[in-house]
Amino acid sequence: MEIICNKCGAVIPKPDMKTIRDGEIEHTYFLCPDCGEAYRVSTTDKHLRKRIEDYNKMSARVKKGNCTKEFQKRVQKVKEDNVRRSRELAKAHPLDPLL
Repeated sequence: MEIICNKCGAVIPKPDMKTIRDGEIEHTYFLCPDCGEAYRVSTTDKHLRKRIEDYNKMSARVKKGNCTKEFQKRVQKVKEDNVRRSRELAKAHPLDPLL
Protein backbone atom coordinates (compact mmCIF):
# COMPACT_ATOMS: atom_id res chain seq x y z
CA MET A 1 0.00 0.00 0.00
CA GLU A 2 1.41 3.37 -1.00
CA ILE A 3 0.19 6.53 0.67
CA ILE A 4 0.87 10.07 -0.50
CA CYS A 5 0.91 12.87 2.08
CA ASN A 6 -1.74 15.49 1.35
CA LYS A 7 0.41 18.21 2.91
CA CYS A 8 3.87 17.71 1.37
CA GLY A 9 3.35 15.06 -1.34
CA ALA A 10 5.81 12.59 0.17
CA VAL A 11 5.28 8.92 -0.62
CA ILE A 12 4.80 6.83 2.51
CA PRO A 13 5.38 3.23 1.39
CA LYS A 14 4.76 1.59 4.76
CA PRO A 15 3.27 3.80 7.48
CA ASP A 16 4.58 3.36 11.01
CA MET A 17 1.32 2.90 12.93
CA LYS A 18 1.19 4.37 16.41
CA THR A 19 -1.42 4.17 19.14
CA ILE A 20 -2.25 6.75 21.77
CA ARG A 21 -4.81 6.37 24.55
CA ASP A 22 -6.93 9.06 26.12
CA GLY A 23 -8.80 7.29 28.89
CA GLU A 24 -10.92 4.61 27.22
CA ILE A 25 -10.46 6.15 23.76
CA GLU A 26 -7.71 4.68 21.60
CA HIS A 27 -6.42 6.45 18.49
CA THR A 28 -4.42 4.61 15.83
CA TYR A 29 -2.55 6.92 13.48
CA PHE A 30 0.65 7.47 11.54
CA LEU A 31 2.80 10.49 10.77
CA CYS A 32 4.29 11.58 7.47
CA PRO A 33 8.03 11.00 7.94
CA ASP A 34 8.85 14.15 5.91
CA CYS A 35 6.53 16.83 7.32
CA GLY A 36 5.00 15.19 10.43
CA GLU A 37 1.38 15.48 9.25
CA ALA A 38 -0.80 13.12 11.33
CA TYR A 39 -3.27 10.72 9.69
CA ARG A 40 -5.92 9.02 11.83
CA VAL A 41 -6.56 5.39 10.95
CA SER A 42 -9.17 4.68 13.61
CA THR A 43 -10.61 5.85 16.90
CA THR A 44 -12.13 3.23 19.18
CA ASP A 45 -13.57 2.74 22.62
CA LYS A 46 -13.80 -0.48 24.63
CA HIS A 47 -17.15 -1.45 23.13
CA LEU A 48 -16.02 -0.84 19.55
CA ARG A 49 -12.79 -2.81 20.07
CA LYS A 50 -14.93 -5.77 21.17
CA ARG A 51 -17.18 -5.34 18.11
CA ILE A 52 -14.10 -5.27 15.85
CA GLU A 53 -12.88 -8.49 17.45
CA ASP A 54 -16.31 -10.06 16.83
CA TYR A 55 -16.26 -8.83 13.22
CA ASN A 56 -12.83 -10.37 12.63
CA LYS A 57 -14.05 -13.76 13.86
CA MET A 58 -17.19 -13.51 11.73
CA SER A 59 -15.21 -12.42 8.69
CA ALA A 60 -12.86 -15.40 9.05
CA ARG A 61 -15.89 -17.68 8.99
CA VAL A 62 -17.15 -16.00 5.80
CA LYS A 63 -13.72 -16.47 4.16
CA LYS A 64 -13.88 -20.19 4.93
CA GLY A 65 -17.18 -20.31 3.06
CA ASN A 66 -19.22 -22.08 5.72
CA CYS A 67 -22.00 -19.55 6.24
CA THR A 68 -25.36 -18.47 4.92
CA LYS A 69 -26.25 -15.35 2.93
CA GLU A 70 -28.03 -14.04 6.02
CA PHE A 71 -24.83 -14.42 8.03
CA GLN A 72 -22.86 -12.61 5.33
CA LYS A 73 -25.36 -9.73 5.47
CA ARG A 74 -25.02 -9.63 9.24
CA VAL A 75 -21.23 -9.46 8.94
CA GLN A 76 -21.52 -6.57 6.48
CA LYS A 77 -23.89 -4.74 8.86
CA VAL A 78 -21.46 -5.18 11.76
CA LYS A 79 -18.68 -3.74 9.59
CA GLU A 80 -20.80 -0.73 8.59
CA ASP A 81 -21.81 -0.14 12.22
CA ASN A 82 -18.16 -0.32 13.32
CA VAL A 83 -17.06 2.20 10.70
CA ARG A 84 -19.91 4.55 11.64
CA ARG A 85 -19.05 4.31 15.35
CA SER A 86 -15.35 4.94 14.68
CA ARG A 87 -16.26 8.09 12.75
CA GLU A 88 -18.52 9.25 15.57
CA LEU A 89 -15.74 8.71 18.09
CA ALA A 90 -13.19 10.50 15.89
CA LYS A 91 -15.50 13.51 15.66
CA ALA A 92 -16.13 13.56 19.40
CA HIS A 93 -12.48 12.88 20.35
CA PRO A 94 -10.09 14.62 17.92
CA LEU A 95 -6.54 13.34 17.69
CA ASP A 96 -4.83 16.74 17.21
CA PRO A 97 -4.83 17.93 20.84
CA LEU A 98 -3.09 14.71 21.91
CA LEU A 99 -0.10 15.04 19.58
